[in-house]
Amino acid sequence: MNSLFFLTIFLVFIFQTSVTGVDIHYPFTTLSGFDLFHKDNITTIHFPSYGDLTVKSISYDRRKIDLLDPKNCVPRVFLNLNLTLTPFQYYYVLQNYTYLNCSTTLPHTNFMEVPCLSDSNSHVYTVDPQVSIPSSCKRVKTVAIPFKYSPYISDNSLGLRLTWKLREPEEIKQGNKTRDSYTARNTVFGLSICFVVMATIVGIIKVHLFTKNLHKKEEQLLGDF
Repeated sequence: MNSLFFLTIFLVFIFQTSVTGVDIHYPFTTLSGFDLFHKDNITTIHFPSYGDLTVKSISYDRRKIDLLDPKNCVPRVFLNLNLTLTPFQYYYVLQNYTYLNCSTTLPHTNFMEVPCLSDSNSHVYTVDPQVSIPSSCKRVKTVAIPFKYSPYISDNSLGLRLTWKLREPEEIKQGNKTRDSYTARNTVFGLSICFVVMATIVGIIKVHLFTKNLHKKEEQLLGDF
């Protein structure tokens, strides 16, 4: 039983390793100033205006890159990430929001404090630019971002989907489409193999338990005699 358990863990690990890697191709291989590197099955991209963000996935066909904030503070990314001088832009529709830094907490009914940017002496909020600013607050910056902070939809990837506008050679475009299709087929194939293996393991476990129970019943019958 222990061997079956460890075999299951091993197969799951191998499957995750095989499907979570991010292929690095054009245009990321030609962009200067944006270091894209891969280590320990984690791909990271460096933005000069902010720092490192983890690459969750890249779709070359749809021209989108999904990112994760390793510091778990997407509002800080929105505040500091400057895409103006880059080929990237946010994938979602943007809206202007103002960051406020307040010396006291504000009523929760109207304002949502950003925990990862706040401490006991400084309370940060994202609000509509038209909102009247309380006397205990000062404006930090107004930025065009996909979402303002909300504790109900906050995670380390919300809104961190970018797209890019670069004219790519036709042969590279076709190659990217083929690669995306190949990756999708491999993922489906990997899931199928994993399912078959898991079903086989479950079957073996059931047979093992059935045989074990049968032996117990035989021993009990022999004991009665």
